[in-house]
Amino acid sequence: MTQSVVIPMVGSLTTTLPDTFTNVGSKEAALAGDGHGGTKLTFTMTLFGPIGTPTATFGYAADIVDGTVPRANVSALPVSPLDSPSFKGGAASYQGGATTGATLTAGATEIDANLLKLRDGAGTLLAGLIQLRDGAKKLDAGLGAQALPGAHQLATGAGQLKDGTTKLSEGAGAAKDGSAKVAGGASQLATGAGQLDAGAGRLSGGATQVHDGAGRLAQGAGQVNAGATMLSDGLLEAGSRAPALLVGLEKVAGGLEDVDKGLAKMSSTVGGPDVARIRGGLAAMLAGLGSTDNDASLIGGVDQLRQQLKAAGPGIDTMEAGVYGTQGKSAYEQLGCAVKVINDLNGGATPGADPCYAATGGVRPPLAPTTDPYHKAVLAELAKELGAGRAKLADPSSTSPDLDAPLPGDATLQQGLAYLRGRLLERAVPGLTKIECGLSATSLATCDPRKPGLKEALAGAGGQPGIMAGFDALTNGVIKGIGGDADKLEDGTLRGGVHALQGGVDQLTTGGLDLLDGLGQLSDGAMALNDGTKALAVGSAQLQAGTGQVAAGAKDLGAGADKLATGSSDLATGAGQLDSGVGQLAAGAGQLDDGAGRLKDGADQLSDGLGDAASGASQISAGLTDAASGAPQLRDGAQKLSDEGTKKLVAAGKATAADYGEKYALIEVGAQRAKTEGMAYGAPKGADGATAYSFELAGVDGQGSANLGRTAAAAGVFGLAGGAVLLRRRLL
Repeated sequence: MTQSVVIPMVGSLTTTLPDTFTNVGSKEAALAGDGHGGTKLTFTMTLFGPIGTPTATFGYAADIVDGTVPRANVSALPVSPLDSPSFKGGAASYQGGATTGATLTAGATEIDANLLKLRDGAGTLLAGLIQLRDGAKKLDAGLGAQALPGAHQLATGAGQLKDGTTKLSEGAGAAKDGSAKVAGGASQLATGAGQLDAGAGRLSGGATQVHDGAGRLAQGAGQVNAGATMLSDGLLEAGSRAPALLVGLEKVAGGLEDVDKGLAKMSSTVGGPDVARIRGGLAAMLAGLGSTDNDASLIGGVDQLRQQLKAAGPGIDTMEAGVYGTQGKSAYEQLGCAVKVINDLNGGATPGADPCYAATGGVRPPLAPTTDPYHKAVLAELAKELGAGRAKLADPSSTSPDLDAPLPGDATLQQGLAYLRGRLLERAVPGLTKIECGLSATSLATCDPRKPGLKEALAGAGGQPGIMAGFDALTNGVIKGIGGDADKLEDGTLRGGVHALQGGVDQLTTGGLDLLDGLGQLSDGAMALNDGTKALAVGSAQLQAGTGQVAAGAKDLGAGADKLATGSSDLATGAGQLDSGVGQLAAGAGQLDDGAGRLKDGADQLSDGLGDAASGASQISAGLTDAASGAPQLRDGAQKLSDEGTKKLVAAGKATAADYGEKYALIEVGAQRAKTEGMAYGAPKGADGATAYSFELAGVDGQGSANLGRTAAAAGVFGLAGGAVLLRRRLL
């Protein structure tokens, strides 16, 4: 940029108006009386910029009648603005203005850089919120669509299982009562069969004696006939009760078969696809929780978001300190100094200590008030705009906003940054810490290990089994306790006990059939004995044959009684086994019913817990969705503040620094010209000085051409100095 530089000159024009000049006035001159009724006018000229102007135009007005214009004296002298006591303060002010503009530019640039960091941090925050929102949606979907329905199915199945085991326990109790009765009846039958066998032996001995002693036969015939009649009646009664026993055994066998089928169905249900889907849903939930070193997992996403939000705190602190502080380095303080210096330039200031004047070591130089109305208006408007911008940066009376209330619409930038930092570090980060500890008590060192999280509840911790292990132990225990198709009594399973009971019932049924055969034979023998005793009573002639038949019948009776004793013994043994097996079945059914009850309670708790977890996951997902939708506003707001605020402030600072720098440069170059070109024709050898000009402008007294020549000569002298003087007289 090229600028015209003049030799800095200062001067004055003095004229004295006689008393014939009345109503004298001038906007530029200093007026005083001359002591003789006249008026003395003095015009001061500062003929260089930017403190003054290369040309000066002034004049005066007066009322005269038939008067003349008095002469005027003009004097001018080259001056160095940097050395003159009257002007070096103004020159320093321009230098300070350039420095202040540069400082303002640097501060605004730093604020703009911090705003861009805030914008980038908001972008990072947005990315983390989006990741957390997506993870929360996956958790919400997994809990609501898979885990929660599976838990409901598990609770429903556990309830059905509890109903079945209750019925099984009740049926097993009833079967235990029946088997006890069967065992008691079988024992009584075995005792009667033994007695019958003993009687058959005695009958055989008696028949032999009868056969040996016919004489005594007639006497004992009546007794034998009576005994045979009683035996026949007893055998008929036993034969009539034996089919009922077989029918009862058949019912017991059918009931045991139903129990075995029910146990097999229960085993297939516990190990079936529904339970496998529940197990898969729990495993998927556990895998989805993950850990802090897995960014793709829920715990890793929450931990990453917490760390990102926590890491944003120092950056926001730096921005807040850059916006407002008390160490003289914040934008608020620098703008305050800028406003103060501008007001000092505009209204003048006395010298003294002032930290805002960094260029002069904290010492404020004397500043003359600005007299140019344009400069005053510009400086006043600049101070007003900078003050308004400074007020938007911070409010010293309120630097800590209420975090529990919405941020006011007229909040300052510092209040917004403090509010953002508080909401992030004092609200969001602790909330995410609680969420992370709720997901896993081992995710953070600050988590309370006494309060296990969802991951520990599923996987187990501290030697205690979790839901997964308990679920597997329950299903495996139920399946193992029920047993398989080939289990026996020694296997210790429910189906093994049922199979043993079925075998005992089969033995009882076989023994019952043998008992029916023996009773039939005994009945035949009893009838033959009865017929023989009758024949014995009819005639002793037939005694020999009758006693032979009695002996034969006694032998048959002994054989049948022996078979009856053997069958009844087997029946008693099988009945005892049946009673023992049914007792084991009843005990196992009771244990199974207790286990099913615990399974139902656990399934109900799991269903309720997953319901709460699903509700919480939905709330987290909704909250993170709102946070993710609001984060772009922070980023866009920072960008807008940078584009419409700090960048314009940087531009204004650069323009101020350039303007004041250019003006100070003009002063410096003018000072150099004043030192090197202060003599009109050069200083004498070895001399140092400057040419002083003095002219006398003659009054208007009729010598117009001479006056014109003198004025032209004066203008020529000032022209040689690169300046210009325009004189205007106004006559009224």
